[in-house]
Amino acid sequence: MDTMPWTPEQQAETVRAIAIFGGAVILAWVVPTLIAMLMRRGRGDAEIGSTVMRAIRGPLGGLLIVQALFIALHTLSYLQSESHAIDRVWFSFTVAVFAYAIQRVAARLLQWYAERSVRGDTRIDARSLPILRRALNVAIWLVSGLLILDALGVQISPLLAGLGLGGLAVALALQPMLANVFASSYLLSDQSIRVGDAILVQGGPSGTIEDIGWRATRIRTLDHDLVIIPNSVLAQSTMTNFDAAAPETDVTLTLSVPIAADLELVERACLDELARLCEEARDVVVASVPPSFHYEGIDAARVRILVRVRVDSWRAVADLRHRMILRLHSRMRAEGVSLA
Repeated sequence: MDTMPWTPEQQAETVRAIAIFGGAVILAWVVPTLIAMLMRRGRGDAEIGSTVMRAIRGPLGGLLIVQALFIALHTLSYLQSESHAIDRVWFSFTVAVFAYAIQRVAARLLQWYAERSVRGDTRIDARSLPILRRALNVAIWLVSGLLILDALGVQISPLLAGLGLGGLAVALALQPMLANVFASSYLLSDQSIRVGDAILVQGGPSGTIEDIGWRATRIRTLDHDLVIIPNSVLAQSTMTNFDAAAPETDVTLTLSVPIAADLELVERACLDELARLCEEARDVVVASVPPSFHYEGIDAARVRILVRVRVDSWRAVADLRHRMILRLHSRMRAEGVSLA
Protein backbone atom coordinates (compact mmCIF):
# COMPACT_ATOMS: atom_id res chain seq x y z
CA MET A 1 0.00 0.00 0.00
CA ASP A 2 1.44 3.35 -1.06
CA THR A 3 1.88 5.96 1.63
CA MET A 4 0.71 9.49 1.08
CA PRO A 5 3.58 11.86 0.23
CA TRP A 6 4.43 14.59 2.71
CA THR A 7 3.24 18.03 1.86
CA PRO A 8 5.70 20.93 1.98
CA GLU A 9 3.95 22.16 5.13
CA GLN A 10 4.46 18.80 6.85
CA GLN A 11 8.10 18.72 5.81
CA ALA A 12 8.61 22.23 7.21
CA GLU A 13 6.89 21.24 10.46
CA THR A 14 9.11 18.18 10.76
CA VAL A 15 12.28 20.20 10.19
CA ARG A 16 11.11 22.75 12.77
CA ALA A 17 10.36 19.98 15.30
CA ILE A 18 13.79 18.42 14.75
CA ALA A 19 15.40 21.84 15.20
CA ILE A 20 13.52 22.40 18.46
CA PHE A 21 14.54 18.99 19.76
CA GLY A 22 18.16 19.46 18.65
CA GLY A 23 18.34 22.84 20.36
CA ALA A 24 17.00 21.29 23.54
CA VAL A 25 19.66 18.57 23.41
CA ILE A 26 22.34 21.26 23.13
CA LEU A 27 20.79 23.18 26.03
CA ALA A 28 20.63 19.97 28.06
CA TRP A 29 24.42 19.76 27.71
CA VAL A 30 25.18 23.49 28.07
CA VAL A 31 23.04 24.26 31.14
CA PRO A 32 24.52 21.53 33.42
CA THR A 33 27.99 22.58 32.25
CA LEU A 34 27.28 26.19 33.25
CA ILE A 35 25.95 25.01 36.60
CA ALA A 36 29.15 23.02 37.17
CA MET A 37 31.25 26.10 36.37
CA LEU A 38 29.22 28.22 38.80
CA MET A 39 29.62 25.61 41.52
CA ARG A 40 33.39 25.55 41.08
CA ARG A 41 33.37 29.29 41.73
CA GLY A 42 31.24 28.82 44.84
CA ARG A 43 32.37 28.39 48.40
CA GLY A 44 32.42 24.61 48.54
CA ASP A 45 30.24 21.57 48.76
CA ALA A 46 29.09 22.35 52.29
CA GLU A 47 26.77 25.13 51.09
CA ILE A 48 23.15 24.09 50.72
CA GLY A 49 22.75 25.97 47.44
CA SER A 50 25.73 24.23 45.90
CA THR A 51 24.44 20.89 47.17
CA VAL A 52 21.02 21.42 45.58
CA MET A 53 22.48 22.62 42.28
CA ARG A 54 24.76 19.60 42.11
CA ALA A 55 21.74 17.34 42.64
CA ILE A 56 19.50 18.88 39.95
CA ARG A 57 22.23 19.29 37.33
CA GLY A 58 21.54 15.90 35.72
CA PRO A 59 17.72 15.84 35.96
CA LEU A 60 17.55 19.39 34.59
CA GLY A 61 19.02 18.22 31.30
CA GLY A 62 16.52 15.39 31.11
CA LEU A 63 13.66 17.77 31.86
CA LEU A 64 14.73 20.11 29.05
CA ILE A 65 14.79 17.21 26.58
CA VAL A 66 11.34 15.96 27.65
CA GLN A 67 9.78 19.43 27.40
CA ALA A 68 11.39 20.10 24.02
CA LEU A 69 10.17 16.76 22.66
CA PHE A 70 6.65 17.59 23.86
CA ILE A 71 6.72 21.01 22.19
CA ALA A 72 8.21 19.57 19.01
CA LEU A 73 5.53 16.88 18.71
CA HIS A 74 2.76 19.43 19.28
CA THR A 75 4.03 21.51 16.36
CA LEU A 76 3.31 18.61 13.99
CA SER A 77 -0.19 19.06 12.60
CA TYR A 78 -0.34 15.50 11.31
CA LEU A 79 -0.06 14.21 14.93
CA GLN A 80 -2.97 16.24 16.29
CA SER A 81 -5.12 13.12 16.48
CA GLU A 82 -2.59 11.65 18.92
CA SER A 83 -2.28 14.78 21.06
CA HIS A 84 -4.12 13.22 24.01
CA ALA A 85 -1.75 10.25 24.09
CA ILE A 86 1.23 12.60 23.71
CA ASP A 87 0.00 14.65 26.68
CA ARG A 88 -0.28 11.54 28.82
CA VAL A 89 3.19 10.31 27.94
CA TRP A 90 4.65 13.80 28.42
CA PHE A 91 3.05 14.12 31.86
CA SER A 92 4.32 10.67 32.86
CA PHE A 93 7.90 11.42 31.82
CA THR A 94 7.77 14.86 33.48
CA VAL A 95 6.60 13.35 36.77
CA ALA A 96 9.34 10.70 36.58
CA VAL A 97 12.04 13.34 35.96
CA PHE A 98 10.75 15.52 38.81
CA ALA A 99 10.65 12.50 41.12
CA TYR A 100 14.23 11.65 40.18
CA ALA A 101 15.29 15.25 40.83
CA ILE A 102 13.56 15.36 44.23
CA GLN A 103 15.16 12.04 45.16
CA ARG A 104 18.62 13.33 44.25
CA VAL A 105 18.10 16.59 46.15
CA ALA A 106 16.92 14.71 49.24
CA ALA A 107 19.86 12.29 49.04
CA ARG A 108 22.38 15.13 48.64
CA LEU A 109 20.90 17.11 51.53
CA LEU A 110 20.92 14.06 53.79
CA GLN A 111 24.53 13.37 52.83
CA TRP A 112 25.43 17.00 53.58
CA TYR A 113 23.62 16.73 56.92
CA ALA A 114 25.39 13.45 57.71
CA GLU A 115 28.79 15.07 57.11
CA ARG A 116 27.88 17.86 59.52
CA SER A 117 26.64 15.27 62.03
CA VAL A 118 30.00 13.48 61.93
CA ARG A 119 31.69 16.79 62.75
CA GLY A 120 29.29 17.27 65.66
CA ASP A 121 27.50 20.29 64.14
CA THR A 122 24.04 18.70 64.40
CA ARG A 123 22.01 16.91 67.04
CA ILE A 124 20.93 13.98 64.85
CA ASP A 125 23.17 10.93 64.67
CA ALA A 126 24.31 10.17 61.11
CA ARG A 127 23.28 6.53 61.47
CA SER A 128 19.60 7.52 61.69
CA LEU A 129 19.72 9.03 58.19
CA PRO A 130 19.83 5.86 55.99
CA ILE A 131 16.38 4.73 57.11
CA LEU A 132 15.08 8.26 56.53
CA ARG A 133 16.56 8.23 53.03
CA ARG A 134 14.91 4.89 52.24
CA ALA A 135 11.57 6.11 53.56
CA LEU A 136 11.78 9.26 51.43
CA ASN A 137 12.66 7.22 48.33
CA VAL A 138 9.69 4.93 48.86
CA ALA A 139 7.33 7.87 49.43
CA ILE A 140 8.61 9.83 46.40
CA TRP A 141 8.34 6.94 43.95
CA LEU A 142 5.04 5.70 45.40
CA VAL A 143 3.38 9.09 44.90
CA SER A 144 5.00 9.48 41.47
CA GLY A 145 3.88 6.01 40.41
CA LEU A 146 0.29 6.74 41.42
CA LEU A 147 0.31 10.02 39.48
CA ILE A 148 1.71 8.29 36.39
CA LEU A 149 -0.85 5.48 36.57
CA ASP A 150 -3.65 8.01 36.92
CA ALA A 151 -2.34 9.97 33.91
CA LEU A 152 -2.24 6.77 31.84
CA GLY A 153 -5.90 6.09 32.60
CA VAL A 154 -5.45 3.42 35.27
CA GLN A 155 -8.03 3.57 38.07
CA ILE A 156 -6.02 4.10 41.26
CA SER A 157 -8.94 4.23 43.74
CA PRO A 158 -9.07 0.41 44.17
CA LEU A 159 -5.28 0.39 44.37
CA LEU A 160 -5.30 3.02 47.13
CA ALA A 161 -7.92 1.07 49.05
CA GLY A 162 -5.85 -2.10 48.72
CA LEU A 163 -2.71 -0.30 49.82
CA GLY A 164 -4.54 1.08 52.85
CA LEU A 165 -5.79 -2.31 54.00
CA GLY A 166 -2.48 -3.99 53.20
CA GLY A 167 -0.56 -1.28 55.03
CA LEU A 168 -2.76 -1.68 58.10
CA ALA A 169 -2.24 -5.44 58.13
CA VAL A 170 1.53 -5.07 57.71
CA ALA A 171 1.68 -2.41 60.44
CA LEU A 172 -0.16 -4.67 62.89
CA ALA A 173 2.06 -7.63 62.05
CA LEU A 174 5.25 -5.59 62.35
CA GLN A 175 4.21 -3.55 65.38
CA PRO A 176 6.97 -4.85 67.72
CA MET A 177 9.66 -4.34 65.08
CA LEU A 178 8.35 -0.88 64.17
CA ALA A 179 8.31 0.08 67.85
CA ASN A 180 12.00 -0.84 68.09
CA VAL A 181 12.82 1.03 64.86
CA PHE A 182 11.12 4.23 66.02
CA ALA A 183 12.72 3.86 69.45
CA SER A 184 16.17 3.56 67.85
CA SER A 185 15.50 6.70 65.81
CA TYR A 186 14.55 8.49 69.02
CA LEU A 187 17.67 7.30 70.85
CA LEU A 188 19.96 8.32 67.98
CA SER A 189 18.35 11.71 67.36
CA ASP A 190 18.00 12.59 71.04
CA GLN A 191 21.67 11.68 71.61
CA SER A 192 21.05 10.92 75.27
CA ILE A 193 23.27 7.87 74.77
CA ARG A 194 25.98 7.12 72.23
CA VAL A 195 28.20 4.23 71.30
CA GLY A 196 31.04 4.08 73.83
CA ASP A 197 29.04 5.61 76.70
CA ALA A 198 29.07 3.88 80.08
CA ILE A 199 25.47 3.59 81.29
CA LEU A 200 23.47 2.07 84.12
CA VAL A 201 19.94 0.92 83.30
CA GLN A 202 17.63 1.07 86.30
CA GLY A 203 16.66 -2.48 87.19
CA GLY A 204 18.94 -3.75 84.43
CA PRO A 205 22.58 -4.09 83.45
CA SER A 206 25.42 -1.60 83.52
CA GLY A 207 28.25 -1.42 81.03
CA THR A 208 29.51 0.18 77.84
CA ILE A 209 27.32 0.61 74.76
CA GLU A 210 28.83 -1.28 71.84
CA ASP A 211 26.14 -0.68 69.25
CA ILE A 212 22.74 0.95 68.79
CA GLY A 213 21.00 -1.01 66.05
CA TRP A 214 17.54 -0.67 64.56
CA ARG A 215 16.12 -3.47 66.72
CA ALA A 216 18.24 -3.54 69.86
CA THR A 217 21.11 -1.94 71.75
CA ARG A 218 24.13 -4.03 72.77
CA ILE A 219 25.79 -3.36 76.12
CA ARG A 220 29.09 -4.93 77.22
CA THR A 221 29.13 -5.36 81.00
CA LEU A 222 32.18 -5.26 83.27
CA ASP A 223 32.05 -9.08 83.29
CA HIS A 224 32.40 -8.95 79.47
CA ASP A 225 28.90 -10.32 79.00
CA LEU A 226 26.98 -8.95 76.01
CA VAL A 227 23.49 -7.81 77.00
CA ILE A 228 21.01 -7.13 74.17
CA ILE A 229 18.10 -4.85 75.09
CA PRO A 230 15.23 -4.07 72.66
CA ASN A 231 15.22 -0.38 71.84
CA SER A 232 11.55 0.00 72.77
CA VAL A 233 12.39 -1.24 76.29
CA LEU A 234 15.52 0.90 76.58
CA ALA A 235 13.72 4.06 75.44
CA GLN A 236 11.22 3.67 78.30
CA SER A 237 13.85 2.88 80.94
CA THR A 238 15.54 5.23 83.38
CA MET A 239 19.25 5.34 82.59
CA THR A 240 22.31 6.92 84.15
CA ASN A 241 24.84 7.99 81.53
CA PHE A 242 28.22 8.39 83.18
CA ASP A 243 29.73 9.92 80.03
CA ALA A 244 26.92 12.35 79.17
CA ALA A 245 28.50 15.46 80.67
CA ALA A 246 31.81 14.87 82.45
CA PRO A 247 33.16 11.31 82.57
CA GLU A 248 34.41 11.83 86.12
CA THR A 249 32.58 9.99 88.88
CA ASP A 250 33.00 9.25 92.59
CA VAL A 251 33.93 5.93 94.14
CA THR A 252 32.06 5.77 97.44
CA LEU A 253 32.39 3.30 100.28
CA THR A 254 30.38 3.06 103.50
CA LEU A 255 31.83 1.41 106.61
CA SER A 256 31.11 1.35 110.32
CA VAL A 257 33.26 1.29 113.46
CA PRO A 258 32.25 0.53 117.06
CA ILE A 259 30.90 3.40 119.14
CA ALA A 260 33.92 3.09 121.49
CA ALA A 261 36.51 3.53 118.71
CA ASP A 262 38.89 6.50 118.67
CA LEU A 263 37.20 8.51 115.92
CA GLU A 264 40.12 10.92 115.41
CA LEU A 265 42.46 7.96 114.94
CA VAL A 266 40.02 6.38 112.50
CA GLU A 267 39.79 9.60 110.48
CA ARG A 268 43.57 10.08 110.31
CA ALA A 269 44.16 6.46 109.35
CA CYS A 270 41.49 6.45 106.64
CA LEU A 271 42.66 9.74 105.09
CA ASP A 272 46.25 8.51 105.15
CA GLU A 273 45.33 5.29 103.34
CA LEU A 274 43.17 7.15 100.84
CA ALA A 275 46.06 9.52 100.08
CA ARG A 276 48.37 6.54 99.53
CA LEU A 277 45.78 4.93 97.29
CA CYS A 278 45.38 8.12 95.22
CA GLU A 279 49.13 8.30 94.71
CA GLU A 280 49.24 4.65 93.72
CA ALA A 281 46.31 5.01 91.29
CA ARG A 282 47.14 8.49 89.99
CA ASP A 283 46.51 7.34 86.40
CA VAL A 284 42.75 7.14 87.11
CA VAL A 285 42.26 9.36 90.17
CA VAL A 286 41.34 13.03 89.64
CA ALA A 287 44.16 14.78 91.49
CA SER A 288 42.36 18.13 91.69
CA VAL A 289 39.65 16.64 93.94
CA PRO A 290 41.08 15.34 97.24
CA PRO A 291 39.57 12.24 98.86
CA SER A 292 36.86 12.95 101.41
CA PHE A 293 35.99 11.40 104.78
CA HIS A 294 32.73 12.05 106.63
CA TYR A 295 30.93 10.63 109.62
CA GLU A 296 27.37 10.32 108.39
CA GLY A 297 25.50 8.57 111.18
CA ILE A 298 25.60 7.21 114.70
CA ASP A 299 23.56 4.86 116.86
CA ALA A 300 24.00 3.04 120.17
CA ALA A 301 26.49 0.51 118.78
CA ARG A 302 28.34 2.03 115.86
CA VAL A 303 29.38 5.09 113.88
CA ARG A 304 28.84 5.10 110.12
CA ILE A 305 31.52 6.52 107.80
CA LEU A 306 31.39 7.59 104.15
CA VAL A 307 34.63 7.87 102.17
CA ARG A 308 34.84 9.14 98.62
CA VAL A 309 37.49 9.27 95.86
CA ARG A 310 36.93 10.81 92.42
CA VAL A 311 38.13 8.96 89.32
CA ASP A 312 38.25 10.02 85.67
CA SER A 313 35.99 7.26 84.35
CA TRP A 314 33.17 5.03 85.50
CA ARG A 315 35.18 2.07 84.24
CA ALA A 316 37.69 2.53 87.08
CA VAL A 317 35.07 2.38 89.84
CA ALA A 318 35.00 -1.38 90.49
CA ASP A 319 38.78 -1.80 90.63
CA LEU A 320 39.36 1.24 92.84
CA ARG A 321 36.58 0.27 95.25
CA HIS A 322 38.19 -3.16 95.57
CA ARG A 323 41.53 -1.58 96.43
CA MET A 324 39.89 0.84 98.88
CA ILE A 325 38.32 -2.05 100.79
CA LEU A 326 41.62 -3.94 100.99
CA ARG A 327 43.59 -0.92 102.19
CA LEU A 328 41.08 0.36 104.74
CA HIS A 329 40.41 -3.10 106.15
CA SER A 330 44.14 -3.79 106.53
CA ARG A 331 44.78 -0.38 108.12
CA MET A 332 41.91 -0.69 110.61
CA ARG A 333 43.21 -4.09 111.70
CA ALA A 334 46.70 -2.63 112.11
CA GLU A 335 45.28 0.19 114.26
CA GLY A 336 43.31 -2.26 116.37
CA VAL A 337 39.96 -0.91 115.21
CA SER A 338 37.33 -3.48 114.31
CA LEU A 339 34.79 -2.78 111.60
CA ALA A 340 31.25 -3.16 112.88
